[in-house]
Amino acid sequence: MLEEFTPLVHRIVGGFLRRLPRNILREDLIAAGMGGLWDAIRRHPKGEGAHFEYYVRTRVRGAILDELRAQDWLPRRARAAAAVDPNLLSVVVRHDDLSEFEQKGILVCHTAADELLDASRMLRRLLGYIDELPLRERHIISEHYFRGVKFKDLAAELGVSESRVSQLHSRAIARLRQFAKDQPYGTAA
Repeated sequence: MLEEFTPLVHRIVGGFLRRLPRNILREDLIAAGMGGLWDAIRRHPKGEGAHFEYYVRTRVRGAILDELRAQDWLPRRARAAAAVDPNLLSVVVRHDDLSEFEQKGILVCHTAADELLDASRMLRRLLGYIDELPLRERHIISEHYFRGVKFKDLAAELGVSESRVSQLHSRAIARLRQFAKDQPYGTAA
């Protein structure tokens, strides 16, 4: 079956290469396409009918697109923005060619991006800790902090007093602090 569908892989790669820059190697795309073919054969070893050829085409194209995405150094959002505005030009500039003011601006932007990434990681970690809380405490924390529901409304919803909601909230916060203490930021969860 590999021999039978190898010419199809070569045709699909040829179609891709017509629309790609010259720095993309044909051999890389063929290797990715053959991986997609092998995956298709492995999943459907009998490989009967016209539906199988369509399935092979889909798997090969998908594998080639995955390879192209892996080789692309530009993030998807930036690539999409460049596709929308064709007037954007890519320019490679050495750090030494920039003025001191521009160099400081780049460092500030880089630091802000790092801080945003750290904040995102901490939020994901906190959400993981919240998922480990008992059901009532998790409900109170998520409703109060993520939806802005007041303790008074939570008390009515849960059928308890407002002071009990406050106690459960305090217990949940203590547990979250303990989770964070047991697994400090930067260690595996």
